[in-house]
Amino acid sequence: MKSKKVAKIKLGEKMRSFYFGLGFLGLFIEESGVSLEDIDEELKKNPFKRIPQIMYYSLAFGFVKQELEIPFKVYDVIDWIDNDGGIGGPAVAEFLKAFNENSNANLPENEKKKTAVNPTARKK
Repeated sequence: MKSKKVAKIKLGEKMRSFYFGLGFLGLFIEESGVSLEDIDEELKKNPFKRIPQIMYYSLAFGFVKQELEIPFKVYDVIDWIDNDGGIGGPAVAEFLKAFNENSNANLPENEKKKTAVNPTARKK
């Protein structure tokens, strides 16, 4: 189930709220050191590191904005992903779809194609 900037996705045997938008992106960029322009390239370079990291910050933002302690670590998110089928599992697919839809929502048409994320696609 998805609302405007929040996607409810089952991961780690429970429904979790993944946040998208300025707050989440700002948190991810600040903590990871990855610029907005480099997110797509970083996902392609190492999806096994970046997808769990992005999913972690998307989940964590819900706690940060309420000034609550984050009750999980990035390694918990990695375990949840592994238990859900890995990078090719349904939770990651649903997350990436929501991430792409929300990331592209306010971009001009010619920029949308550049930022669509499919890190599991093989390079030729």
